[in-house]
Amino acid sequence: MSDLERLSTTSWERSDRLFLEMGKLDRTPTGFRLSGTALYRGRGGPTSATYLVETDASRRSRSVRIEVDEPTGLRTLALHADDEGRWHSADGPLDLPFPCEDVDLAVTPATNGLTIRRLDLAVGAQATARVLWIQVPSFGVRAVEQGYQRIDRDTYRYKGRYGSYKLTVDANGMVLDYPGGGWRSVAHKVSRRVP
Repeated sequence: MSDLERLSTTSWERSDRLFLEMGKLDRTPTGFRLSGTALYRGRGGPTSATYLVETDASRRSRSVRIEVDEPTGLRTLALHADDEGRWHSADGPLDLPFPCEDVDLAVTPATNGLTIRRLDLAVGAQATARVLWIQVPSFGVRAVEQGYQRIDRDTYRYKGRYGSYKLTVDANGMVLDYPGGGWRSVAHKVSRRVP
């Protein structure tokens, strides 16, 4: 028997390029787990990016693993956070200007949903999140600040380094549509809603 409880499953496509992704949000005994795979045409040809982000019970991101498979080979990045939100690789602590409670993978809209879940904003409220932003496929890592404002039950305004966009989410905070990034949900199911 699995210790995972499936909450939401979504498939996305992009309007600006060949891209298909499936992401899953699960509850674990210690928090939440977001996992998925994106298939797309990268600079070197056919590319897949498989990711796994795990949070603790307070919904802070604690670990991230991403594998990128390109014609030149498979590469992996694995990072974990300590109790203060400082991120580490197998080689030691990352040199970042501030701790980060969330992870944002540039290859998927799904990670924005983890931040939305953690912030748990009331309608009309807004907050700034300190986020570990990871570029894919280069694995460039930055600590950035992102703004979130809840517009209504299912809509948020997101402000990041490349602009401001409206995000539509499901009952669990899983991002369905992210027009500014070109993502839109093509198939979606909420298996169970968790507050």
